[in-house]
Amino acid sequence: MFKKTKVRSILELLGKNLSAREASKILGVSRNTVAEVQVLFLQSDKSWDDISEWDDDRLYELFYPDKFKYKPRYAPVDYSYVHKEFKKAIWNLIPVGV
Repeated sequence: MFKKTKVRSILELLGKNLSAREASKILGVSRNTVAEVQVLFLQSDKSWDDISEWDDDRLYELFYPDKFKYKPRYAPVDYSYVHKEFKKAIWNLIPVGV
């Protein structure tokens, strides 16, 4: 299972005027992660009052919009091609000579 960044906790600690180093030590995350969230927050042009009521999933979506999105593993199946192939005589499951 993947581990999501603690965006809300990081922003709350940074809002209390803690340094990135102190916030990372308290939360047990990398200083780089704290700095990245701080930069993304400043780039978002949102205030803490705007996003403080958001749930964690929406908040995470603001900071990491493409992360952990569903990516299909296989190409979509062309069912019209599959049905056409199954209609061919080679797929006849009745044994020959019985």
